[in-house]
Amino acid sequence: MDNMHSLPISVRFSSSSPPNEYDDQLRLAKALVDNGSDILKELLELQSKGWNDESAEKHFQKQRQTSDNPPPELTMIWFRMMKGLLREIDTRLKCIPAKAPTDFLDLGCCPGGFSSYILDKNPNANGTGVSLPVADGGHEFSLEEHHHSRFNLFSANLTYYQLGPTIIDNGRLQVLPFDIITGSFDVVLLDGHQLRTQRSALPWDYDRLLISQLILGLQSVKDGGTIIMKLPMPHKPVSARILYLFNIISSRTLRWKPNLMHANRGTFYAVAKGVGKGQGGHKIPIILGALKALWVNLTFGGEEGSGRYMVPEDLDFLISMDDLVSHHLDWLTKLGTPLWKVQKAALEKFYDGKHIK
Repeated sequence: MDNMHSLPISVRFSSSSPPNEYDDQLRLAKALVDNGSDILKELLELQSKGWNDESAEKHFQKQRQTSDNPPPELTMIWFRMMKGLLREIDTRLKCIPAKAPTDFLDLGCCPGGFSSYILDKNPNANGTGVSLPVADGGHEFSLEEHHHSRFNLFSANLTYYQLGPTIIDNGRLQVLPFDIITGSFDVVLLDGHQLRTQRSALPWDYDRLLISQLILGLQSVKDGGTIIMKLPMPHKPVSARILYLFNIISSRTLRWKPNLMHANRGTFYAVAKGVGKGQGGHKIPIILGALKALWVNLTFGGEEGSGRYMVPEDLDFLISMDDLVSHHLDWLTKLGTPLWKVQKAALEKFYDGKHIK
């Protein structure tokens, strides 16, 4: 294989990324570009340009500061934007029933825009939500009062529910709420994201949150139900593996990169319809067992027993990087191309406005 490090693009990592994640990310990006994905190459070159521009960095730093310390009026603006965001996804992908009785689970639900959209649209919908407590840096609950009778909110750090294969005797862990244990949800929304304002955060909590949401989503969705999940872009190895999972366990896997809020960001929404009805649907219990074992390692592993980062091989039980690169690049390119195009166009527009050359 050619030297991966000769690829003339940059791959950026968050401060929480373990160093050994670099090779897998670069390998997958290079494989996709070598497979003919010119649009991805152009996107990565654009991103590299922005990361090296001081004015762009100042813009995004200001965005982060505003997001971390929002005034009350901004919280309501964000609530309405999240509501509009799910409306955009639903308009395109038809994932929220209009009239049929619908039970839904919304993880990372506050301020409540997603739930508000569903309850507005469907008078026969009832929701359950989990969100980080405000005291720990979570968002305020802004769901309209007239919807409260059809929505049950649990304030908790969902990564500290009992999510292992067996009950663990540890004071930090909480038993899953009865509503979630016994629930069989028609729609599950996995939109939790690691908050910079979280007071109890550990460096690897981004990984723990991702795996915790997957566990809760897969064990809570009813057979034939729908999972809507926010993911990093498809050229990221963790995202590619989760997309592969959705592809084999679901009857149909769709994707959308909203123009609202997400156009120039490195995220999109995957929608798995008919979960359990795909050719690999029978593997869900085995996959859940592996995810739960991984959650234990991420929570209690590491040198000091306080947790650890996820490493690339942790998700080999879904699909190995060798298999992904050898056999599934055409599928991943077809899935990713519309998303990369949206982000590329949005970044070009942003750079033009900031006079970034």
